Amino acid sequence: MVNTLVEKQQLMSRPLREFPQFQSRCHEHSKQWQQDAGPCFDMPAFAHFVTDQLYEQGNYERVHAAFDQMEEFLRDGSQEVRELVALGFLETLHDVASAKPYGSEAFVRFFGPQTRHVWAGLDAIWRTSLRLDLADRSVLEAEILAWRILRQSLH
Repeated sequence: MVNTLVEKQQLMSRPLREFPQFQSRCHEHSKQWQQDAGPCFDMPAFAHFVTDQLYEQGNYERVHAAFDQMEEFLRDGSQEVRELVALGFLETLHDVASAKPYGSEAFVRFFGPQTRHVWAGLDAIWRTSLRLDLADRSVLEAEILAWRILRQSLH
Protein backbone atom coordinates (compact mmCIF):
# COMPACT_ATOMS: atom_id res chain seq x y z
CA MET A 1 0.00 0.00 0.00
CA VAL A 2 1.39 3.41 -1.00
CA ASN A 3 1.61 6.08 1.67
CA THR A 4 -0.59 8.93 0.42
CA LEU A 5 0.28 11.36 3.19
CA VAL A 6 1.80 14.60 2.02
CA GLU A 7 5.11 14.93 3.82
CA LYS A 8 7.15 18.02 4.67
CA GLN A 9 9.36 17.71 1.56
CA GLN A 10 6.28 17.95 -0.70
CA LEU A 11 5.03 20.90 1.34
CA MET A 12 8.31 22.61 0.54
CA SER A 13 8.65 21.66 -3.14
CA ARG A 14 5.17 21.73 -4.67
CA PRO A 15 4.27 25.39 -3.97
CA LEU A 16 7.70 26.46 -5.19
CA ARG A 17 6.99 24.74 -8.51
CA GLU A 18 3.48 26.22 -8.66
CA PHE A 19 4.68 29.74 -7.71
CA PRO A 20 8.15 30.19 -9.19
CA GLN A 21 8.02 33.93 -8.46
CA PHE A 22 8.08 33.01 -4.78
CA GLN A 23 11.49 31.30 -5.17
CA SER A 24 13.34 34.61 -5.47
CA ARG A 25 11.57 35.90 -2.37
CA CYS A 26 12.47 32.70 -0.55
CA HIS A 27 16.14 33.01 -1.51
CA GLU A 28 16.19 36.66 -0.39
CA HIS A 29 14.75 35.54 2.94
CA SER A 30 17.44 32.83 3.24
CA LYS A 31 20.18 35.41 2.65
CA GLN A 32 18.63 37.80 5.14
CA TRP A 33 18.64 35.12 7.85
CA GLN A 34 22.02 33.75 6.68
CA GLN A 35 20.52 30.35 5.96
CA ASP A 36 21.53 27.77 3.39
CA ALA A 37 20.26 28.86 -0.03
CA GLY A 38 19.09 25.32 -0.78
CA PRO A 39 15.44 24.34 -1.08
CA CYS A 40 13.42 26.70 1.02
CA PHE A 41 9.79 27.03 1.85
CA ASP A 42 8.89 29.38 4.63
CA MET A 43 5.16 29.25 5.41
CA PRO A 44 4.98 32.73 7.01
CA ALA A 45 6.85 34.21 4.03
CA PHE A 46 4.40 32.42 1.71
CA ALA A 47 1.47 33.99 3.59
CA HIS A 48 3.06 37.42 3.03
CA PHE A 49 3.57 36.54 -0.63
CA VAL A 50 -0.09 35.53 -1.04
CA THR A 51 -1.33 38.77 0.54
CA ASP A 52 1.21 41.23 -0.90
CA GLN A 53 2.05 39.79 -4.31
CA LEU A 54 -1.10 37.92 -5.27
CA TYR A 55 -4.16 39.30 -3.46
CA GLU A 56 -3.16 42.95 -3.46
CA GLN A 57 -2.27 42.72 -7.15
CA GLY A 58 -5.76 41.36 -7.91
CA ASN A 59 -4.45 37.96 -8.99
CA TYR A 60 -7.33 36.06 -7.38
CA GLU A 61 -6.92 33.01 -9.58
CA ARG A 62 -3.42 32.48 -8.14
CA VAL A 63 -4.69 33.18 -4.60
CA HIS A 64 -7.24 30.44 -5.19
CA ALA A 65 -4.47 28.11 -6.44
CA ALA A 66 -2.46 28.80 -3.27
CA PHE A 67 -5.44 27.98 -1.08
CA ASP A 68 -6.18 24.84 -3.13
CA GLN A 69 -2.68 23.61 -2.28
CA MET A 70 -3.07 24.48 1.39
CA GLU A 71 -6.42 22.66 1.38
CA GLU A 72 -4.78 19.56 -0.06
CA PHE A 73 -2.01 19.73 2.54
CA LEU A 74 -4.57 20.01 5.34
CA ARG A 75 -6.61 17.13 3.94
CA ASP A 76 -3.80 14.75 2.98
CA GLY A 77 -0.82 15.95 5.00
CA SER A 78 0.99 14.37 7.89
CA GLN A 79 0.39 15.88 11.31
CA GLU A 80 3.54 17.98 10.92
CA VAL A 81 2.40 19.29 7.53
CA ARG A 82 -1.08 20.18 8.86
CA GLU A 83 0.46 22.05 11.78
CA LEU A 84 2.84 23.96 9.47
CA VAL A 85 -0.05 25.02 7.26
CA ALA A 86 -2.27 25.96 10.20
CA LEU A 87 0.28 27.80 12.31
CA GLY A 88 2.72 28.92 9.63
CA PHE A 89 0.42 29.90 6.81
CA LEU A 90 -3.10 30.49 8.13
CA GLU A 91 -2.16 32.13 11.42
CA THR A 92 0.35 34.40 9.67
CA LEU A 93 -2.17 35.20 6.94
CA HIS A 94 -4.68 36.21 9.60
CA ASP A 95 -2.15 38.44 11.36
CA VAL A 96 -0.88 40.07 8.15
CA ALA A 97 -4.31 40.60 6.60
CA SER A 98 -5.81 41.89 9.86
CA ALA A 99 -3.47 44.86 9.63
CA LYS A 100 -4.59 45.59 6.05
CA PRO A 101 -7.67 47.63 5.05
CA TYR A 102 -9.37 44.53 3.60
CA GLY A 103 -8.90 42.42 6.77
CA SER A 104 -8.46 38.69 7.17
CA GLU A 105 -12.06 37.86 6.25
CA ALA A 106 -11.28 38.78 2.63
CA PHE A 107 -9.70 35.34 2.23
CA VAL A 108 -12.66 33.27 3.46
CA ARG A 109 -14.03 33.01 -0.09
CA PHE A 110 -10.92 31.02 -1.09
CA PHE A 111 -11.31 28.39 1.67
CA GLY A 112 -12.12 24.75 1.16
CA PRO A 113 -13.72 22.62 3.90
CA GLN A 114 -10.46 21.76 5.71
CA THR A 115 -9.20 25.33 5.62
CA ARG A 116 -12.57 26.55 6.90
CA HIS A 117 -12.40 24.03 9.78
CA VAL A 118 -8.88 25.06 10.81
CA TRP A 119 -9.74 28.77 10.43
CA ALA A 120 -12.70 28.27 12.78
CA GLY A 121 -10.36 26.67 15.33
CA LEU A 122 -7.90 29.52 14.98
CA ASP A 123 -10.76 32.02 15.20
CA ALA A 124 -11.77 30.46 18.52
CA ILE A 125 -8.19 30.92 19.75
CA TRP A 126 -8.09 34.54 18.58
CA ARG A 127 -11.43 35.31 20.24
CA THR A 128 -10.35 33.54 23.45
CA SER A 129 -7.09 35.49 23.54
CA LEU A 130 -9.06 38.72 23.34
CA ARG A 131 -11.20 37.66 26.31
CA LEU A 132 -8.37 36.23 28.41
CA ASP A 133 -5.85 38.50 30.01
CA LEU A 134 -2.77 37.03 28.41
CA ALA A 135 -0.68 39.94 29.63
CA ASP A 136 0.07 37.92 32.77
CA ARG A 137 1.33 35.02 30.65
CA SER A 138 4.54 34.71 28.75
CA VAL A 139 4.52 34.61 24.96
CA LEU A 140 5.56 30.97 25.21
CA GLU A 141 2.56 30.11 27.43
CA ALA A 142 0.18 31.82 25.02
CA GLU A 143 1.73 30.01 22.03
CA ILE A 144 1.52 26.65 23.82
CA LEU A 145 -2.15 27.26 24.60
CA ALA A 146 -2.83 28.13 20.95
CA TRP A 147 -0.87 25.11 19.73
CA ARG A 148 -2.80 22.72 22.02
CA ILE A 149 -6.19 24.04 20.94
CA LEU A 150 -5.26 23.95 17.29
CA ARG A 151 -3.71 20.50 17.49
CA GLN A 152 -6.94 19.14 18.96
CA SER A 153 -8.89 20.61 16.05
CA LEU A 154 -6.54 18.97 13.52
CA HIS A 155 -7.22 15.44 14.79
